[in-house]
Amino acid sequence: MKILKVLIAAFLIFFICMTVCEAFSWFSLTSTSISPPTPVVKWPFDVSKRDSKVSQEFRIREYRSYYFALRFNYFGEVDLYRVLALVGDGSSKYPGIAIPIHIKIYKLNTEIISPELIYENTIVTKKRYAHGFERKQTDGNYTREIIAINLKSGIYRVEANTIKDSPEFSGTPTYLQIEGHSQIRFLPNGQVVK
Repeated sequence: MKILKVLIAAFLIFFICMTVCEAFSWFSLTSTSISPPTPVVKWPFDVSKRDSKVSQEFRIREYRSYYFALRFNYFGEVDLYRVLALVGDGSSKYPGIAIPIHIKIYKLNTEIISPELIYENTIVTKKRYAHGFERKQTDGNYTREIIAINLKSGIYRVEANTIKDSPEFSGTPTYLQIEGHSQIRFLPNGQVVK
């Protein structure tokens, strides 16, 4: 009988602990666990069609320079050269196809009712600035810069849209990507670290 009481007490303690833990995990869905993502982030962006749009929030944790870019994925060696011909490398062999992108960046501030527009422009994107590989060395991506901009900590929203059709890019997985500029960071006092 005594063993049964101990087992029941142990079960009740275990049940209460599990219930409390579950309640805490449910209540912990605060702004930090469902907050916007931090760079490196990417969102699908169909650049083959006019008026294709991306509107996403993201969080900056470190004061530094960030690239806003177009990322073009390829799969296999044949696709690599097809995508390189579209993206371009600045050479006469691979001049690439220009894609104009209208981009706006807003800083979201809880003290102010409306977001603060910190950047707006139409940029004609041209050649690639980076080439990366996926796990399979035959798959990878080219990245084409839209802008590089210095951002302080906070929550932002980017809005980007295409302003013309570029049907040559149809079928090429393309993304709007934000990543930290690998060579430029800022210290709290505003000094640049390279």
